[in-house]
Amino acid sequence: MHSKLDLHAHMECVDFIVAFDECHRESFIGRYLGKCNALKLAMNECLQKEFDKKRKEKFEVAKERRKRIEKAWEGMDE
Repeated sequence: MHSKLDLHAHMECVDFIVAFDECHRESFIGRYLGKCNALKLAMNECLQKEFDKKRKEKFEVAKERRKRIEKAWEGMDE
């Protein structure tokens, strides 16, 4: 079970999150019997793709930052 997901933090997955929450609200017993499992899997897949995309972007930023730092260090050694 996911904790409450903030829609503004996961803009790419809003449709999946809303559908999953709606499924849980409309069927109390159905959520325990697996009625919402397909929606949950789709939501998890979307969240994982979003996470991977953000991780890749942060990695590229860190790589550029590291290049700047190493260039500055080279200037200090001389």
